[in-house]
Amino acid sequence: MDVIDLLIQQHRDVEALFEAYRAAPDDERPELCVRLAEALTLHSTIEERWVYPLARSVIHGPRIDFAVEEHGEMTQLISELLHVRWEQRRREATVRQLEAVAAHHLAEEERDVYPRLRKMEASAFGLSSTELDRSASDARREALRQLAVSAPPP
Repeated sequence: MDVIDLLIQQHRDVEALFEAYRAAPDDERPELCVRLAEALTLHSTIEERWVYPLARSVIHGPRIDFAVEEHGEMTQLISELLHVRWEQRRREATVRQLEAVAAHHLAEEERDVYPRLRKMEASAFGLSSTELDRSASDARREALRQLAVSAPPP
């Protein structure tokens, strides 16, 4: 699996988590919020640390800056979601917002960014998809710690 395939698989995983959230009973949704936070944070970490710097060399203009801004918006929503995951009304509103931002972001990447990056040599990323996933997982754990994943229920 190359890096772009890994990123697209992560998109499908995020979409599946949103579907699982919608289908889950209320008592399972707080845990699914954590899983969504983990999946989106891992994906954003890979893109921001390894993919976007490389993408800037082939994609000129504001496209990558806009993607980074969307990551910032998702990070704010993830933080909010982790803090309100035990409060049904606030959680539902936050999940809806997060899903809308994520869906727009994922679609644009698959349409505008990834096809151009696929043309690059796999070695340009400097890591295999397995190494990239492992390195990003370590960074994700730290990012989630900062977002207070372990906040206890009220």
